[in-house]
Order: sequence, then C-alpha cells, then structure tokens
Amino acid sequence: MKPRRSTGAGKVLKRCRTVWHMLPVRVGFVFVAAASPLILLLGLWAPSHRSFALIAAATLLGLFVAVLGLDLVIAAPLRLFGAGIDEWRGGGVFDVHRRGRLPREFRLVALSFKRATLALARREAELARAVQAQQLAMQEIHHRVKNNLQVVASLLNLQASRIRQPAAKAEFQSARDRVRALATVHRHLYAHGEVHTINMRTFLTELCYPLFQAMGETEGERIKLEIDAPELQMSSDQAVPLSLIVTEAVTNAIKYAYPAGRSGTIGIRLTEADGHVELDIRDDGVGIPAGRVETEAGTRDGIGIQLINGFSRQLGAKLEIEEGNGTRYLVRMKLHRERPDGLALGG
Repeated sequence: MKPRRSTGAGKVLKRCRTVWHMLPVRVGFVFVAAASPLILLLGLWAPSHRSFALIAAATLLGLFVAVLGLDLVIAAPLRLFGAGIDEWRGGGVFDVHRRGRLPREFRLVALSFKRATLALARREAELARAVQAQQLAMQEIHHRVKNNLQVVASLLNLQASRIRQPAAKAEFQSARDRVRALATVHRHLYAHGEVHTINMRTFLTELCYPLFQAMGETEGERIKLEIDAPELQMSSDQAVPLSLIVTEAVTNAIKYAYPAGRSGTIGIRLTEADGHVELDIRDDGVGIPAGRVETEAGTRDGIGIQLINGFSRQLGAKLEIEEGNGTRYLVRMKLHRERPDGLALGG
C-alpha cells in the first residue's frame, strides 16, 4: 500500500507549525498581543472617547499580556530545563522533551546537553571501573606484601628460637617486631579497603596489643596499655614511620621500664589541631634512659632510639624525649590526610 502524499494544505500547515515553534516568532507574537489593546483603543475609538484612564488600562493589560506571554515562551522552558538538570544531578537522565513542547532553539540546546550528559556518564563509568580495578590491584598488593612480611617475621622468630646468646636473640626478636609492624600496616590497608589512608584509632590498637604477646606479657595484668586516639585519617606514608616509632617506644617500655615484676601503665595519645599531629608515648616505669645501652666503649644510643630519631626526620617531625619519672616520647608533625602521588609506601 502506497503512503498517502501530503496535500498542499497539509504542507502549509506543517510549515506553519515549524515556524510557530521558532522562538523569535513566539516572542514577536507576544509583543503583538501585548500591543493590541492599546492599538485598538487608539486606532478604532473616536478621539472623543479617548481618556487617560482607558489608555492606562489598555497599557496595563498589554503589559500583563507581555509578562504572561514571555513567561510561557521563555521562562517556562527555562524552568523545565532547570528541572531536567536537577533530575540529572540527582542520578536520573536528562530528558526535557517528555516534559512539554519546547521552542526549536531550546530543543536544540537540550539535545546537545543530553548528548553531553550521556558522553559524560559513559566516561564516568569507565573511570569508575578503572578506579575499582586499581583499588583491587592495590589491595592485592597489600595482601601479598603482608603475607611476605609475615613469612619474614616467622623466619626471624624461628631463627631467634635457635639462638642461645640472649643479646643476639633479643636483636632477632626486635627485628621480628619491626617487620610485624610493617605487616600490620599492610594488613590494615587490605582489611579496611583504604589503600592510601589509615584510621589511626583502630590501627594503633591493632599495632600495640600484639607487642605484649610477643614479649610474653598479657596486656592488663602487670602492664596496662591506654590508647587515646581520634578517628583520624592519616596518609599511609606517614603511618608507616609513625608505626615504627610506636613499636620501638612500646617495646622498650615493656622490656625495660618495669623490671622485677613492677606494674604500671603505658599511654599512647594522638591529637590533631590546626593541621598538625602530636603523638605522646609515655610510661611510668623506672625511667630507663631511652634506648641507651652499655658497651665496652661506654654508654651510647641503641638502635631503637636511632630508629626513632631517623623516622622522626623522615616525617619532618620535631622529637622530644623526656626522662626521669618514666620515659616520654613527644612527636609533633604536619598532618597529611592523603598520600602524595609518586611516593612509595613508607618513603
């Protein structure tokens, strides 16, 4: 069956509809309609019937028609456009065509904007998939590094069990604790899904309590551990050196601060203010000189205090050590909430 051909009148009607949906035509019609009351009054009535009140009324009527018409022709499509943008921002699809018939110029702009939103949505989906893949890859890396570090710590522990010299055995155990501290960082990053930042409250708890077990102590019996830390997100590049400082300080306190069955408390307090962090580690023990050991050449700093000083320099932190009624380590540094690009974990 052949399609019916449009008649001449139909073509003209279609052309008129196309012209009517052009914005300049609609605006022009509004102005003509607005001027009609005044034109009719001044042009058709006799001069004797003209009065200021009638002219004012016709003018006001024309202004009302102009405002109403411009609202329908311009403001209403703009409101539809804004509602479509709000819906798109809320997660929907930008589509103003289903909201009403728009002038041709508005429809062209809406079509261009819709194409842009669809392209942007496709690009965002691609980026989301890429970020998810990167996150999974980073988590897998942290998981594997954690496993490797745990293997190294187990080997050091096994080797320490075969050593008879107490000093050498203690050195192996210290190395084991440092490796375990690094493994704790990677385990925390893997378990909590944050590959660049660490929640310091849960991290310090996970880090410190196993140290008691490694030293043959039970936390809360002879030596108590008190941790006061906020829900603070810190860059992993800062958390790694900080974790090693905490490991060295807490290990030294457990080893040396409470001899002969003495009891006490080790306190760790982390505070943040004005973009700076302060780490306060203290014990109420016998006040053993912080990390110093006796050698044939005299008293010198042991490897523990050397590491604490080195990690403080790496953090760009100011380190203060107070000795006397116990030992206190005070570390002040600038906070990095995000990991800088291009830096390896732990510097």
